[in-house]
Amino acid sequence: MARPSAVAERRHQILEATRLVISERGFRDLRIADVAKIAGYSTGTVHYYFASKDELLVEAFRFQYEQSVERRENYLAEDDDPVQRLRKLASGYLPSSDVTIESWRVWLELWVSALRSLPLAAINDVYYGDWRRAVLEAATEARDAGLLDIPDLAAFSDAYVAMMDGLAIQVLIGSAHMTLDRMQATCTAFIDSFLPQ
Repeated sequence: MARPSAVAERRHQILEATRLVISERGFRDLRIADVAKIAGYSTGTVHYYFASKDELLVEAFRFQYEQSVERRENYLAEDDDPVQRLRKLASGYLPSSDVTIESWRVWLELWVSALRSLPLAAINDVYYGDWRRAVLEAATEARDAGLLDIPDLAAFSDAYVAMMDGLAIQVLIGSAHMTLDRMQATCTAFIDSFLPQ
């Protein structure tokens, strides 16, 4: 039997490979053989760790979420005030590097797939709910500290998250009307519109 550390390492490699295949080929076109090849294992090994394709996909989305949270924690500093945090959340959310573009593609695949899958829709509710809470917490702290004048915290948070999603999708698909710089400037302007007069 494999050591616990070897088991964890193999699972990690398989999930990384799954995330890469989803990003490159999409959720529907994912094949276990492709995952196995990229991970450097046999299809039997992948099936040993993940009983079914559905289980593998659910775990891949969970893995993606954990990686996103880890990246978020890396670019936020303990001494950030809540307005800085809101700005950094937008910056960190930009599809501006190979890692963030891959991450975005996986999230888009989750959303599209969740249209036809109640289990994936439930996963989205959990993970996306956490993202909304991160924005809501920063907005609440900013309002309570008098740094932002936000009359409706829930509406602010929903609008901010929806705006970032919509803008990022336009950047990802190469819209001539939405660049990374414009996305960043739009998010900054949104926050600045709530600065006390």
